Amino acid sequence: MSVLRPLDKLPGLNTATILLVGTEDALLQQLADSMLKEDCASELKVHLAKSLPLPSSVNRPRIDLIVFVVNLHSKYSLQNTEESLRHVDASFFLGKVCFLATGGGRLSGHHGAAPGTRAADLRWPRAWCLSSEPAVPAEKL
Repeated sequence: MSVLRPLDKLPGLNTATILLVGTEDALLQQLADSMLKEDCASELKVHLAKSLPLPSSVNRPRIDLIVFVVNLHSKYSLQNTEESLRHVDASFFLGKVCFLATGGGRLSGHHGAAPGTRAADLRWPRAWCLSSEPAVPAEKL
C-alpha cells in the first residue's frame, strides 16, 4: 500500500488508464461501461476501486486520471473520499484528479432545506446546484 504518484511508471503508447474511486459499485460500473463505449483513437482502460490506497502490485498500470465519485447524499461517500485523498501525491492534482458529484439534481428542486443530507452538511466549502436537471442524462450514463 503506497501513495499514488503520477510519474511512477512510463506511459503506454496510445493508452490512457482512468481510476474511478467511489462507494457505489453499480454507478462506477455504469460510468466505466459508458466511457468504454465511446469511440476513441487511443486505447482506454478503466479501473474501479472503492477506496485508496490500492494494494501494492508490480503489475498495476500507470494511472493517468483519478476520478473521485462523491454522492452528495452520503456522508460515508465524502469520508471515503477524504481518507482516500491522503494516499494521492500532491503532484497528481495538477490536471490528473477530478471530482464527480452525484445526487445534486435532487437537491436543487427544493426551496429551503432539502430532506436528508445536504451538500452544505457534508462540509463542502461551496456547493451549488445550478439546475434541477442532471448534467448528464441518466440514459447516457
